[in-house]
Amino acid sequence: MEPRDDRQPLPSEDTGDLTREPATGQTDDHLVATEEGVPYVPPTDRVLSEPRDDTAAADVAGTDPTDAGELERDDMVQPTTGSGELPRDDELAADVIEALRSSDVVAGDRIRVAAEGSRVLLRGEVESVDVLDEILGIAGDVPGVDDVVDEVRITGA
Repeated sequence: MEPRDDRQPLPSEDTGDLTREPATGQTDDHLVATEEGVPYVPPTDRVLSEPRDDTAAADVAGTDPTDAGELERDDMVQPTTGSGELPRDDELAADVIEALRSSDVVAGDRIRVAAEGSRVLLRGEVESVDVLDEILGIAGDVPGVDDVVDEVRITGA
């Protein structure tokens, strides 16, 4: 028996018009990349000039040169010594330390306290969010404390 050539293709059959060549290249438009299946390359700022020496940074379009000092947070108490010691306003820091030690908080002795003006900085590690909340409450209740900055890391669940 010979195959018939007069058969009409079914609508679901691919006659070659349903397939097209896959897209090539890349795009910086994430929607086109998703629809066309091409690699997405995010747009980047152009480098206007390379650094001339080791101390200079490259000039990049769309950015302003800045000092490293401008990148520091103004509201943060900064250490004054290179040894990792925290600056202290002795009386207020001592009051907060005493309040933490006199409470029944287990982690109170592992918290480092620094004070500047009426701002208190707490650093260290605690086991849970509940312990941290209790420590923050105790430090905030000390007379003379207006602001408590929390840099405490939670190690447990």
